[in-house]
Amino acid sequence: MKNLLYSLLLSTGVVFLFFGAIDTSPGGSTPVAAIATSATKSAKSGTCMRDMTADAQASSATHSTARTTAIVAKSATGPEACAECHDDEVAAFKRTTHAKSWHNGMACEQCHGDVAKHLSSGGAAGTITNPASLTPQKLSETCLKCHEKVGEQSHAKISEHARAGVACVTCHDVHPSKEQKTTMNAMGKSAMIRGNQTELCLSCHKSTEADFNKPTHHRVLEGTMKCNDCHNPHGSDKPHQLRADTKTLCVKCHQDKRGPFLYEHNAQSQDGCVACHEQHGSAARNMLKVRDVRELCLSCHSAEMGVGPPHGRGNLSTTSAGDCTRCHVQVHGSNRNKYFIE
Repeated sequence: MKNLLYSLLLSTGVVFLFFGAIDTSPGGSTPVAAIATSATKSAKSGTCMRDMTADAQASSATHSTARTTAIVAKSATGPEACAECHDDEVAAFKRTTHAKSWHNGMACEQCHGDVAKHLSSGGAAGTITNPASLTPQKLSETCLKCHEKVGEQSHAKISEHARAGVACVTCHDVHPSKEQKTTMNAMGKSAMIRGNQTELCLSCHKSTEADFNKPTHHRVLEGTMKCNDCHNPHGSDKPHQLRADTKTLCVKCHQDKRGPFLYEHNAQSQDGCVACHEQHGSAARNMLKVRDVRELCLSCHSAEMGVGPPHGRGNLSTTSAGDCTRCHVQVHGSNRNKYFIE
């Protein structure tokens, strides 16, 4: 009976340790090593982990873990050696999030190059990398060695900021002062950000700042919104570094315009909200592109364009006064009338 039970269990790949101690198997006791070997087989490849090389085991372990920002190389020299000459810089570095990586082997040479060579030469010029002498592209490449992963920075190299010569350190500070750390931490931000986000963006984007001062505008200057609510400062695969297409971005806040509608306004379905509205601010009501609503409608709905030429009903000819939206009230879309009349 025991031999029969053993055969049944063995055919299903299940072997218990106590059978190794009882000499009832057909060929004697089952070696414990063989049991351990069977238990460590890879479910995907069927290859025993004990038979894999050390490199293959390491590769398998890497693919089974979540992707993280890896430390580029193990630093041979700790920051204490640099602090003998650069104590202010090391003290500033300890105020940053980067300092946490020191425990994982990241130190000054991750950004500055071969520290050991610099020390052995007695601090000779040219034996260490001075970021101040690098081009914006080279500066950003230093950061992207660790930060170029899926997510926020994945399009950094092809971003509009990169093409304009804006480096990571334009907005981020690797060696912040005590005052900056205090100020930014009080705002709930990292000390590595050089200032308030809106002020940082508008220090370059002056025309956008002017738009935010127009009568109707998105409330960025008031602090209700931030630039990165719509834009990814590190780059994206959309125009103007937008996080998504314009309609998707707009309806995050303007939920009543989301739809889907039985009768869609073609302008919205093709060009999005910016077909009629400005993105940042306007002198017209509701951030429209022009002050006269009929003029905006007629830019598409005219005999020249051939898209629903206007009619003369109710004395609303092209030469008379009156807004189209007096009758066509559901201009963003309707579930009841294809002419958006309700």
